Formats: sequence, structure tokens, C-alpha cells
Amino acid sequence: MEKATLTYEQLMDLFLELRESQKETDRRFKETDLQFNETKKLIQENALSLKETEKLVKRVSQDIGNLGNKFGSFNEALVFPSLEKLFAEQFHCKSISQNQKFLMNGDSIEIDMLAISNEACYIIEIKSKYRKDDLRQILSSIEKFKINSPEHKDKKIYGVIMATEFNKDNIKELEKNGIYFISITDDIVKLHKSDKFIPKAW
Repeated sequence: MEKATLTYEQLMDLFLELRESQKETDRRFKETDLQFNETKKLIQENALSLKETEKLVKRVSQDIGNLGNKFGSFNEALVFPSLEKLFAEQFHCKSISQNQKFLMNGDSIEIDMLAISNEACYIIEIKSKYRKDDLRQILSSIEKFKINSPEHKDKKIYGVIMATEFNKDNIKELEKNGIYFISITDDIVKLHKSDKFIPKAW
């Protein structure tokens, strides 16, 4: 069987084809490398954008929290004179103070307001909107206050929740647990007590 022999011209044509094929391969590699670099740059930009978004979300969350705290303080300051009058007239309290903080065995308890008469202490929590967890919170505050306030050991301790947003079921729930409820509507402070309500003293 005879071996096929290539002429010089055929060898040159084959060489030229191989060279063109190599050029095409190089061109495609460059395009792929360019696309890779663009993708890498896009990923880096997205990562940077994500970090900036995270920072923005964190800052907005902090701003909302600060706004909530400012609103709470504003709410307390707004109703303080009315509360002072209500507790003086209906509960014979001689003093009512805001933002009380008590240290207890390395822990602390914060109370929005504390009203004191000769016979009792009233722990008052002020809420923009009443939530079920607020009941658990005030019951916990009452227990901690009773244990860690020896200067008031001979006095009865009552719980009071004040809110601007609430419903009738909220009032029933609080009354069932012996907690006073005060509403704030149109700058009017109103103490809610049904005929069946019996305040619970701790």
C-alpha cells in the first residue's frame, strides 16, 4: 500500500489552516477571558452593593428604633400631667415619677412611671400599641420590684398599663389578671374599670 505524500503547496495550505485555527482559538480565549473579567467585576460590584445595602438597612433599623424611643418619651411627657392628676385624685398618690430604673443583683428593671401613695405603689407601663407580651412584661416587673424594693415592703403593689391602641379584649385580659388599664384618646386619659374588676395587689 502506497503512503500518501503531500506536496509543498499542500503542506503550506495545511500550515496556514493550522495557523488560522490557532488565531481563532486565541481570539476565543481572549473573549472568554474578557467575559470572565467582566463577570468578576460585576460580582465585586454586586458584593460592594450588598454591603452598602446591609449598612443602609442597619442604619434605617437603628433610626426606626430611635424614633420609637423618642415617640415613647414624647408619649410619656404628653400624658404625665394628666396621669399625675388621675393618681392623686383616685389613688391618693403623693408622688409620681418617670423613667425609674432599679438595680438588682447585677440586673436591672426599668419602669416607665411609678406612682406612690401611703398604702401602695403603682407600676405604670406606657405603650403606643398594646400587645399580649406587655402583660407578661408588667407581671415580671411587679415581681422584680416587690423583691428588690425593701423600702416599699409594707405597701401593696399594683400594675397599670396605658395604651393608645387597644381593643375590648385587651381590657378584659388585663382585668382578668388584676391589672389596671388606662386609655389615651384625644389627649384624654381614662381609667377603665368594669363592675366585675378586682385589682390584684402583689
